[in-house]
Amino acid sequence: MEQAVEKVFTSDIVQVGAEKFGVIVDEKRLGEFENYLYRATTKSGDERVLRFTHSSHRMYEQVQAELDFLNYVADRGANVAKPYHSLENNFVEVCRTEDGTYFYCSLFEFAKGSHVKIDDVSIWNDTLFYEWGRTLGKLHRLAMDYPHTEHRVTWEEDELAVIQGIQDKEVYATGMELIGKIKKLPIEKGSFGLIHSDVHYHNFFYEEGRITVFDFDDAMYNYFIHDIAIVLYYSLVYWEGTEEEKALFTRHQLDVVRKGYEEENHLDEKWYETLPLFMRLRDVTLYAVLLKKFDDDLPERAEKLVSALYKRIIARKPIVDV
Repeated sequence: MEQAVEKVFTSDIVQVGAEKFGVIVDEKRLGEFENYLYRATTKSGDERVLRFTHSSHRMYEQVQAELDFLNYVADRGANVAKPYHSLENNFVEVCRTEDGTYFYCSLFEFAKGSHVKIDDVSIWNDTLFYEWGRTLGKLHRLAMDYPHTEHRVTWEEDELAVIQGIQDKEVYATGMELIGKIKKLPIEKGSFGLIHSDVHYHNFFYEEGRITVFDFDDAMYNYFIHDIAIVLYYSLVYWEGTEEEKALFTRHQLDVVRKGYEEENHLDEKWYETLPLFMRLRDVTLYAVLLKKFDDDLPERAEKLVSALYKRIIARKPIVDV
């Protein structure tokens, strides 16, 4: 979190937010990358997550639009950590800081289960992959009938905001070229809409064969196939296997994910043929995000990843051959 934001995020802000939702908050934070997250408890003893979003990260209308969409899919049976209203019956409450900026406070269900681990074969298997696909399929099916909102960005706006900061001319040019190619894809109700956009294995909990997705902060208008590309991409990005091992794994994973997805929604074969485009663009995006986050002081693991990303970007190769 930026130092300027950290400076104005006081214990008083946390207390005000907790009071607005009628919960008691643990002192230890659950997370603090783009939002501050706290474990909270209601008067009846139910566990919740209390989130604080600074106004430099999202506008009020953007947070409200995120929670409206989340509530919509939750009410229709999606496996998500649903939002809860405040004591004043609002999904979003405003907490003013000493410098005149704001934190937008919201409350969520505490998802059942825990994060999955790639090296745990008792969990990282076809049962998970099928449920992962089914979960995405249901979210996409529900999104098709969701009323349009102007308060969530499009994929192009989001990507341009990131790529504009890239200093390397060749990487920048490649990113712009990929955006140009994706822009030419048709926008159709059955394959484009408001999506989570980041359902990798750190953004859901898993228990007894059921996924519960959280963190809709990056929800945007994008192609449905993007969500499937994210599954494949982040299943591999830190794996140091050979190209052949990665290809064999990914083709199998995709086959199982598709079967789960098709239980809830159908995507034409032509969309799966675009997966390399979306995975290549993710390389460019992740490259830009890591360099911005760490500036010129990359930790060893991040430096190794940035090097691999750069090589693939310059070679115009996706992370895996599907």
